[in-house]
Amino acid sequence: MAPLCKNVKQSIYDAGAVHGLKKEDMFVSFRVTQLYETGAAIYVYFSMPFDKVRPRENIIEMYEDVENRSRDAVFKYGGSISHHHGVGKLRKRFMERSVSDLNSVLLEGVKKSVDPNNIFAINNTIYRSEAEKIRDHEFKLKTE
Repeated sequence: MAPLCKNVKQSIYDAGAVHGLKKEDMFVSFRVTQLYETGAAIYVYFSMPFDKVRPRENIIEMYEDVENRSRDAVFKYGGSISHHHGVGKLRKRFMERSVSDLNSVLLEGVKKSVDPNNIFAINNTIYRSEAEKIRDHEFKLKTE
């Protein structure tokens, strides 16, 4: 657990530095919410001083970049993107790195069987189309 937290924290500081933020201007914290035989659920919290970001219109892209870089460190050190709250819309681009191809096929099959009109949790976890997936991944690449 310690290497994961230490390295994720450093990745957040490093990502902030790419955008001109100093380590002392940022806050990073962790909270262990559950312990299991196989590991722990660790929540990552971070804040950045948006008033120091120039130009201002890049704030969302900067946040996305910092979160994406921290998530890369989470994966690198054995973590995953979700716990019991699910993946949702914002983190579905990380599903391929989190679950096996078989898991994805099964999830899509269940969704098609139970919710063929895509009414429940619309656009969560599963892309509606290949074009949507490409747009989402292009945004990620643009912010890296």
